[in-house]
Amino acid sequence: MAIHQSIPSPQNRTRAAYAGSMHVVPRGKLRPRKQGTESRVRLKGDKIVYVASVFFLLWSMSVLAIIDRSIYGEWAGKSGDKITQTLNLLGIFTSLFLFWWATRKRIARFNRVLPLAVASLPLISLLWSVVPGVTFTQGLAYFFVVLGAIGLVEASDGDELMDLVMLICGLSAVASIVQFFIFPEPGDFRGIFSQKNVLGQVMVGGVLAALHCARIRGGFRYTCVIALCTIVAFMSKSSTSILTTFVLLWLDMLGRLYLKGKSSRTIASCLAIVSVSIVIFFVMNADLIFDVLGKDSSLTGRTIIWSYVIDKIGEKPILGWGFSAFWLFANPVALQEGENWVTFVIISNAHNGMLEFLLEFGVVGTTLFLFLLLRNFVLAVKCMNGPAGQFGLSSVLLLIGILVIGVSEAVLLAPLQLWTSLFFMMGFLCEKELWLARVRGRQGMATSAARR
Repeated sequence: MAIHQSIPSPQNRTRAAYAGSMHVVPRGKLRPRKQGTESRVRLKGDKIVYVASVFFLLWSMSVLAIIDRSIYGEWAGKSGDKITQTLNLLGIFTSLFLFWWATRKRIARFNRVLPLAVASLPLISLLWSVVPGVTFTQGLAYFFVVLGAIGLVEASDGDELMDLVMLICGLSAVASIVQFFIFPEPGDFRGIFSQKNVLGQVMVGGVLAALHCARIRGGFRYTCVIALCTIVAFMSKSSTSILTTFVLLWLDMLGRLYLKGKSSRTIASCLAIVSVSIVIFFVMNADLIFDVLGKDSSLTGRTIIWSYVIDKIGEKPILGWGFSAFWLFANPVALQEGENWVTFVIISNAHNGMLEFLLEFGVVGTTLFLFLLLRNFVLAVKCMNGPAGQFGLSSVLLLIGILVIGVSEAVLLAPLQLWTSLFFMMGFLCEKELWLARVRGRQGMATSAARR
């Protein structure tokens, strides 16, 4: 979309020169808006779009899975039923609607080709998948989650989007506590989600979103959401989620100091160096961190699975076994009889982000995903040191959180997982802010030239 520098009158030139962030409308004309207010009115003013946005986030975070579980129950190897299929179809149509609606009112430019290419890889992998049917359905969901993320970012303000994520995570925490006391279940506390680890990760996402909103607006309610999500993360007993929560809280404090600039930035940099040194110490003394987390040296059997997974990666190292295809009853290789085969059936994933990527996509697909992650990190750092410091900081926290969780959990692979949708949305938001900043710079230069 070309940007035409049109300056029709001195009055308009003055208005454009002193505007904050701006919307970009067709034909490249810029109109000012008040920072962080008009976009919230725009989205919430259109009730259909707002409801679609809420439903998309609920769907992409697996919050709606409680409906199926409450009516039909669950068991090992359970296939999709009518409710699950209906919700997935509604999720796909919602993604299409958000994408269609937002592209009609496109206000900023960001690269959609690379993320959509990455999102297409799960679908493409059905060509060599050992279970192509499952790869197709899961890959289709993955593609539409990314498509919906594009529409959601274009349709809403970033602050509003994070506020909405925080609201959904907070309500999920409340619903999980209510479910625990009114409809208690045997086993681990998992709330309204399928597993305790999924619950813990959603709570981490709630902490991340609430930290962003607290930096932007301040207020006691954001502190309450942070406390609530942290408490529920502890209740889930997901050690990875608890550790990630504390990492985010610490890095958020360092980020606040860094964004203040001057001497505060120096202090933050020094504390960051100390933090990295502590992490290196714990990595070099793994038994110590296992004791701190209350885990055995095999991470509850994870390292046993890792050795098995590495062997299977070696059998298909280039393209992998196909998206979501390996850990299935339909794949006899995953169920080869051995001393640990029952564990493989129960856990049903590699419990390591990098190994799961290599298992499903091989070296080729893993390299593409890593390139996108690195690109998002570069964009986040540019935002943090440029036009959108708060978004940049939140994106850096998100990526670090993904890396921490990825040590013992598969991340960015499940289509209906909080980290998948947030990863793409935050990347789009950072690129959107950088593009808008460039447009404002060009507009300012054109205004100055016209005055001369």
